[in-house]
Amino acid sequence: MRKQGTSCESRARGLLRQAGVRPASSLQLGGATGRPLGSPGKEEYSAEYSQPIETGGKRDKRLQVAEKGVGLAEAELAERTLRLATEIKLRYLDAVTDEARLAALDRLIGTYRESLKLVEARVRLGDAAAVDSQLLLVEVSRAEAQKRTVAGRIQVALSDLRRLCGFTAAEPLVLAGVARRDGSLASTLGDLQRQAVELRPDLRSAKLEEERGAAEVSLTEAQGRPDVTLSAQYALRNERIGELYGSTASGQSAPLKDRDNTLSFGVSIPLLTRRRNLGNIEAATARATGSRTLRQHLEAAIPLEVQAAWQHWDAAAQSLNILDSGVLRQSEKNLDVIRQAYALGQLRLLDVLNEQRRLIDTQMTYIEAESDVRRGFIELERAVAGDLK
Repeated sequence: MRKQGTSCESRARGLLRQAGVRPASSLQLGGATGRPLGSPGKEEYSAEYSQPIETGGKRDKRLQVAEKGVGLAEAELAERTLRLATEIKLRYLDAVTDEARLAALDRLIGTYRESLKLVEARVRLGDAAAVDSQLLLVEVSRAEAQKRTVAGRIQVALSDLRRLCGFTAAEPLVLAGVARRDGSLASTLGDLQRQAVELRPDLRSAKLEEERGAAEVSLTEAQGRPDVTLSAQYALRNERIGELYGSTASGQSAPLKDRDNTLSFGVSIPLLTRRRNLGNIEAATARATGSRTLRQHLEAAIPLEVQAAWQHWDAAAQSLNILDSGVLRQSEKNLDVIRQAYALGQLRLLDVLNEQRRLIDTQMTYIEAESDVRRGFIELERAVAGDLK
């Protein structure tokens, strides 16, 4: 994408260079003779130079349009870069979140296997029913199936990351941990909305498109004005006067000739009317109006988009804090109490398994809440078009 954006920018700069080129002058050479038609005494040679001159400031207006095109290419490159960076962050977050899920399932499977050894020992001693070991085996298989699914999603996310980052299959790709966002920012919502209006590349692109549309209207109107072409011509004409002869300075006989040298000037002005270019003017005006409408829409929509991203991130952060302080730790304590009661013979293994399922569901919910906070933060950074502290 970076190479494609650079190519678009280079093309825009090439068009800017071309827009400054002035109309080329022309040189016309000509000759005429009457020899093939039986008039050998008639000859004419000419040279004409002409120079078109643009009127109405067409060159300056072309340069204005091309300059807006360069700025537009830079803004489009920034927008593509922001979109790519956001996509990389989201796929990276998916991979890290699934790795956290995988680690939780590994811990769960390890706990199940340790419990299975104890239950099998108790079954052999006649202290537990054989069905308890079967229940644990089912839970182990269930957790193993979930683990395979999560591991497959991790590989898909890693492949997407390699593709987005331009890595080959042989290059190493190591996932580092993601810092947790605690739900606090140095900037207020109003500050972020103002920052987004100033920095968003899509809004900057819309503004430049509107300015280029206005410049195109001005250029199209100027193109309806006729250009002037100045010309100058030199002609040499030789013509023999019948069969008449005269004497030279040395007394020799020579045919009489008429020799003329002429220099002429001219101005060419095409006769154009405004109606001849009226369709192009209307089309350029319509494009400019569309660009203005898009710019107005973005100016109104971007603050709302930032507000929505802010609310999503803030709500996810509050939910995570509740899970962290009032749910996850308490669920872990509940499981410890139920395990102790089972060891004392006061509860069934099924009660322990149910509480274990509730704990793993809570842990998965907590991991999902952490991911939601980070995802909301990434979306907020995309909406603001800048890194947030």
